[in-house]
Amino acid sequence: MSTTYNTSCNLLPDLNGTMVMDGSSTNAPTSYTSTAKGAGTITPLGGSNLHFKVTFVGVTKPYKINANGNGAGNGYDGTANDNDLEAGEDVWTATAQQPEEQTAAAGK
Repeated sequence: MSTTYNTSCNLLPDLNGTMVMDGSSTNAPTSYTSTAKGAGTITPLGGSNLHFKVTFVGVTKPYKINANGNGAGNGYDGTANDNDLEAGEDVWTATAQQPEEQTAAAGK
């Protein structure tokens, strides 16, 4: 079973979009799609938390994500950077999408 998450990063808008985690995902998603740049290429970076690099066609620097499960239990909170030492890191979040049937039931 896989879960799709909505991703958000204010200062690095290329990271806004969705990512998919499946049962075999431990520290990297199986896919990451930017609303602006399309499908990304993922490189797992290891560790016990969510830690990976994603690159997009037409973007010269890779983005690095480092996050942990959030307190609500429905996603991840962490940081992202584009390997620019002067720019530092920005807040990055991923929140699980509701399955269609749950969303429909909640609207009744």
